[in-house]
Amino acid sequence: MALQLLRRGPSNFPYAVARVAAKRAKLLDDLDYAKALQMDVPEITLFIQESAYKAEVDELSTKFSGLDLLEAALTVNEERTYESIRSMVGGEAGALIALFLDRYHVADLKTLLRGKASGATRAELLREMVLENQATYDLFAPLLGDDVKSVTDVTTALANQGGQAKAWAATLQKVPAGSPLSRYEDALDKAYFHSLLTGLEASGAKGVTVVLEFARREVDNRNILNAARWVAANETGDFTPFIIPGGRSLSVADLLTLSRSKSLAGFAEALGATKLKGLQEGVEAAAKSGRLGPFQAAVWRNHLAALDRLGHTNPLSLVPILMFLVRKHREVTTLRAIARGKAAGLSTERLKELIV
Repeated sequence: MALQLLRRGPSNFPYAVARVAAKRAKLLDDLDYAKALQMDVPEITLFIQESAYKAEVDELSTKFSGLDLLEAALTVNEERTYESIRSMVGGEAGALIALFLDRYHVADLKTLLRGKASGATRAELLREMVLENQATYDLFAPLLGDDVKSVTDVTTALANQGGQAKAWAATLQKVPAGSPLSRYEDALDKAYFHSLLTGLEASGAKGVTVVLEFARREVDNRNILNAARWVAANETGDFTPFIIPGGRSLSVADLLTLSRSKSLAGFAEALGATKLKGLQEGVEAAAKSGRLGPFQAAVWRNHLAALDRLGHTNPLSLVPILMFLVRKHREVTTLRAIARGKAAGLSTERLKELIV
């Protein structure tokens, strides 16, 4: 499927990189997040209205209020951002951008599966999903009805379509019936990264080698977070089915060793023997607090720093564009988490763990 996405035509790199640089300049920085932590939900909404989200807050303020307004503005802005990036880059590079952005379609499908399991309504699902254009909406529309309730129902609705939907159905059908939702989510993640890595390896796009490094670094991060969650949940048994193939620095043997740790403290010790560096402080903080938040933040902070280095040394490759997309998603996710945390009465200290 990945190979079919590749298309001919100019990639428009200079134009796209310049446009993305302008967009990245509008992303929130550490000082902005520190300010947001001191605000309530209406104040956060006013704060982002003065930044890149003004158009969406103004447009949606007649339909929503409070937390609903903030979340709707974040979602619509994210949808429009992805659609604008798709339109900037043509040729084979544009196909790889589209392949990369498929991760958010997979995230939408996982959101839908979780929502259906909890009895979420169509309106509630639409508030959570990032349906960036009409084609994306059409892809998910058959899954949003009240008659689609279970994983089996979702799989059937997907199988009745073609293209991406049918491929997702085939992935879900391979998971044993009655499995927990996490198994379906892991299967979708593995299928996505297989498609991404296959497309990158087959591509002749400019700078594809560093993009492949970018993707393999992310696979390492996903695997190490999955292993940490496994240990924190006191899981036993074979961790192999949860490993995403194709990482850069961690072998299957490394990940299995990490998964066999008896505690987060043991995980920290095992991690020190691997090639991944810069995470020791985060995992030790997680072991001390009994929460994975500090470690998750450390993993993504480390990943973003690596992306920055790749982007600075390869300024006219796809990496600066992908780096912006990752940071944009992280910004929206963080703002949404802070706002929900504020609404739920979480302490500022707990909320700080969410900021990368």
